[in-house]
Amino acid sequence: MKDSRTNYVVVGAFVLLVLGGLVVALALLTGRTGPTESYYTVYDNVGGLKFGTQVLFEGYPVGQVESVQPLRTEDGRMRFQVNLAVQSGWPIPVDSLAQIAASGLLAAVTIDIRGGDSRELLPPGAQIPGRAGGSVFTTLEDVAGDVQTLTRDSIRPLLDNINSIVLTFGMATAQSAPEIMENLRAMSAELAGRTPEITRDIGAFSRKLNEQVLSERNLASIDGSLGNADKATAEIAAMATELRTMSGQVNNLVGSLDALVADGRGDVAAALGDMRYSLDTVARHIDSITYNLDTTSRNMLEFSRSLRQNPGLLIGGTPPRDEAR
Repeated sequence: MKDSRTNYVVVGAFVLLVLGGLVVALALLTGRTGPTESYYTVYDNVGGLKFGTQVLFEGYPVGQVESVQPLRTEDGRMRFQVNLAVQSGWPIPVDSLAQIAASGLLAAVTIDIRGGDSRELLPPGAQIPGRAGGSVFTTLEDVAGDVQTLTRDSIRPLLDNINSIVLTFGMATAQSAPEIMENLRAMSAELAGRTPEITRDIGAFSRKLNEQVLSERNLASIDGSLGNADKATAEIAAMATELRTMSGQVNNLVGSLDALVADGRGDVAAALGDMRYSLDTVARHIDSITYNLDTTSRNMLEFSRSLRQNPGLLIGGTPPRDEAR
């Protein structure tokens, strides 16, 4: 009897231990191992998020998703509020971002909080700015959609146009091919018939070219022209040498003039000063000089008139008597 009770006690204790371990395991799996604080974030797309989705802070597990609630904005858009249960007392800077991420291709989706640099912390119940993460499957879906759009809107019309062009060209070729072949056949026959004549014309043209263009007279003229060109080249080279020599002489002359001007700069300045003084003096007495010159010219005119009338005045004669008196 005592053995039966002992067995019942052992079995009951084992069952209680298993149940306790199961409760602890469930608590560890759900992240509810201690007190938590509530935060929330908002996304346009919550694909892969559900109750129990793990919340990480820079890769470290700090909580889980409690619920996902749809919200309708004022402009009619549908967004989703994701409520988070984060370990109590965990510091979250105000400039942190909650990003949907997946650590691998087949890994579960998580919310990874990227901590900011601010010293100010978010209070419990505040909103953590959300940023949609790029998963591989979403990217593949976007690429597949772009490829489908490109194929439908660009590649397929291009192929249709190419098919239409090829079909039109094929039909035109099929209709015109017999005529084209007939023209080619006639052209070939005509060319074959005129080949001897063409050959004779080419031969005659070659002979005339040799006789007229490449005659001895023309060759001699060409040789003379080449000789003249050589002479002209030699003369130009000699002229260039002389020009270089002349340029050196001109440079030397300029240098000499510069040196002369530099050496006689004082004398030139003194001469210019004297000339300026003389010109100022002449300018001051120009009226009297002009008056004297005018008087002198009048006297000379009177003297020359008297000499014409009586050349004896030069010897000492008297002037002739004025008949008019």
